[in-house]
Amino acid sequence: METLLDAARDMVTPETGWSAELLLRTVLTTVVMFLAIVLLARLFGTRTFASFTTYDFLTNVAAGSLVASAILSDRMVEATVGLVVLVVLQYAVSSAAARSRAARDVADNDPVVLVQDGQVLAGPMRRARVSRAILDQHLRASGLHRVEEVHLAVLESGGSISVLRRATG
Repeated sequence: METLLDAARDMVTPETGWSAELLLRTVLTTVVMFLAIVLLARLFGTRTFASFTTYDFLTNVAAGSLVASAILSDRMVEATVGLVVLVVLQYAVSSAAARSRAARDVADNDPVVLVQDGQVLAGPMRRARVSRAILDQHLRASGLHRVEEVHLAVLESGGSISVLRRATG
């Protein structure tokens, strides 16, 4: 039991021990990084931290890692520079993708039609690695109970599945 308590104490105690300096540095770094993120989002626009595509998602994961590194270490300047570079690159790539088909092909995944006019397309489902259970979950979330009710189900470039109901009548 004592070993368990020692392990728990080690988990909640910083490597250098608790100090006012540690708390102040952590709080100030967190505030500075928060302000940097807000400033970058305002300067580069709403799309900066959106997750429209797989590329956006990966950029956000990397940005989160940089922010965590800044908060948890003495490397705030390096992490902030890295975050700024990452945001500038994201801005450049998303701007290029908005203007050029070639850039879009590199940065974004094409949408994949999974269901068309009530028919599940097995090949695209397999290549996109979408199971029938996942498809059915998205159909239910769209208020549909049977695949025959679907006009189109599309795996979008950001990883979500859009479902369009068949016209009735």
